[in-house]
Amino acid sequence: MEHNALWNTLRARLSGWKPALPAIGTATSIGFDLASERLNLAQVVPHGKAWRWRAAAAIDYPHGRTELLNDPAAFRTLVQTALRRHGFRGRHVVSVLPPEDLQVISIDYATPNGQDDTATLLRTLRERFKGGLDDAVVDILPIRRPPESNLRSAVVAVARRERVLAHLDLLTSAGLEPQAVDIGPAALARLARAVVTGDPKANLLLINFGLENTYLSLLWGRRLMFDRSLAFGEKRLAATLSRNLDLPPERTLELLRRHGLRSSGDEIGETITELLQPDFQQLAHEVNRVLIYFASQTHGGAVDSIYLAGSIARHPGAAEHIGRMLSMPVRILNPWMLPGSNPDDVIDPPAGMAVAAGLALRDLACRAGN
Repeated sequence: MEHNALWNTLRARLSGWKPALPAIGTATSIGFDLASERLNLAQVVPHGKAWRWRAAAAIDYPHGRTELLNDPAAFRTLVQTALRRHGFRGRHVVSVLPPEDLQVISIDYATPNGQDDTATLLRTLRERFKGGLDDAVVDILPIRRPPESNLRSAVVAVARRERVLAHLDLLTSAGLEPQAVDIGPAALARLARAVVTGDPKANLLLINFGLENTYLSLLWGRRLMFDRSLAFGEKRLAATLSRNLDLPPERTLELLRRHGLRSSGDEIGETITELLQPDFQQLAHEVNRVLIYFASQTHGGAVDSIYLAGSIARHPGAAEHIGRMLSMPVRILNPWMLPGSNPDDVIDPPAGMAVAAGLALRDLACRAGN
């Protein structure tokens, strides 16, 4: 398979295989995120003993993502223009598949004494995916569990091989050199470990909002402990507002993005916040369940902070509103807080750039052995 060295298969991942990295002193890989509404790009560069952002860009699609991906010539023009105008160096990229081409699940499995961990996980996956995995590309991210636990856990990403190859071919046709295809939870966890300063063992909950789904990832110190998805996203909120205001969903989504979630000072924002209260109460209920799970698994441990990324995190007042509902600190996962970076060099809103930034940091994590 032409690009198979770029993907970590399940067996190779568990045996510690890592892709070749650019040599120290050469350009690091560009984080390349084909998000729902724009292309997000980020790249770091050494800065003394730290790192800073060499370049970052958020490029709106001229028509839509689907139309762009079906037009390789237009895609190449968009990419090459963005790299040239925004000061990126090199053509190595780390990307993620579009959400519709990737299935990410959390899975628990038990390994009997003396049995191979890889074989047990493969067997569990084959039982889970009745359609078979022969035509699939599988990648795994082990999840930390308490030492006394007999269970093992992993985040598993499954994609059809033809979709992976099509994605890699698209990148190559645009003059790029794909180094790896990562998954969103891993990228966000990597970014959080890089920018959340203070206690390196702090326990964090990352909430990444999408158009249709939201992803909850628990970091127990520096290790991923838990990842799950919820049917909660911008489209659901827009549909709620559409029913209550008798407006088209497109119009209510525009109002939501403009006015956000306000407790005072903006009459439209206050109305939006009130109408969406039942939806956010359900989100709060699910988050509290995750916090209880964390406490049960760590014998009373607590999550220190919650960080938001993605679509809903971009709404004015979102972090403050969710923080009030949960009665604990909630912040935006801000890539521009990377130690060594110039805080004036930013792209707003930062929440939308989190995945691209985490992808850009993959080279550094591999070099550090993380």
